[in-house]
Amino acid sequence: MQPITITKSCQLKGDVLTVNGSEEPFDFKELVTNASLRRRMSRIVKMGVACGLKCAEGLPSEEIDGIITATGLGCLGDTEKFMESIVVNSERLLNPTPFIQSTFNTIGGQIALLRGIHSYNVTYVHRGLSFESALIDAAMQVAEGKKNVLLGAIDEITPSSADIQRRLGMTREYELGEGANFFVLNATASGSNSAAVLDIDTRSGRLTDDELIEWIVGMAERNGIKTSDLCIVANCNAATADNIEKRLPLKNKSLWFKTCEYPTLTAGALDFAINNCTANNTLIISDYQHINHSLILLGRI
Repeated sequence: MQPITITKSCQLKGDVLTVNGSEEPFDFKELVTNASLRRRMSRIVKMGVACGLKCAEGLPSEEIDGIITATGLGCLGDTEKFMESIVVNSERLLNPTPFIQSTFNTIGGQIALLRGIHSYNVTYVHRGLSFESALIDAAMQVAEGKKNVLLGAIDEITPSSADIQRRLGMTREYELGEGANFFVLNATASGSNSAAVLDIDTRSGRLTDDELIEWIVGMAERNGIKTSDLCIVANCNAATADNIEKRLPLKNKSLWFKTCEYPTLTAGALDFAINNCTANNTLIISDYQHINHSLILLGRI
């Protein structure tokens, strides 16, 4: 795989925006000046649009050759609002706005409209592998000659969805979370010590400890890297992280990351790795609900 450089990373959690690892103040009214448009935006749309616009800041619209977004559960708030209106209004005189904004590609579309970007625009919805699928597509677009690709991942939690997921037993290990992350990807390093995606692989289904270790070793070997030289960002449960440290001889201290659970948390792990890992090679190991797994290998260019 051709190395894909990450020139900028932005993360929005709650009201805290970080750009390349540093907190930055922002005013959503300045990002979206149209008051009526702001009023129609739900919380997740505001989160995603704010993060995406800040990440694209400084790049001319004509130089953004693609917007690729990922979400596991999409715009839950608008979906719930529309479904509730169907019941309350007996399927008559329905407000179309919640339905329009409940679609998964709303955020990518809003960013394109606000910035006047007419290039490739797609959204991936693959639950726990949504972000990984979007990252693979972004890497392919850059490899084919696209100049800059804006890559993002967004998920929200609502009281209703939290209650359902708790009843399904999806919060036994972690509380549910939410967040928005965006990155600018291209094929040219922006300076010394820039982060680059060297390899990515995904798997679905249960993995034994032996299968996970074999998978990690295999990725390191095919990229000509010793496992002992890897810095590990463990976006998985504590037992798995401890097992990796015991089974693999690591020179660099592995970093613990996971504090909550949502389908596109891998994007948060990538932001964490870019801004906190100084080793030449970092491996992000992600696990969503013990069913969706991914390995992302980062290097420094």
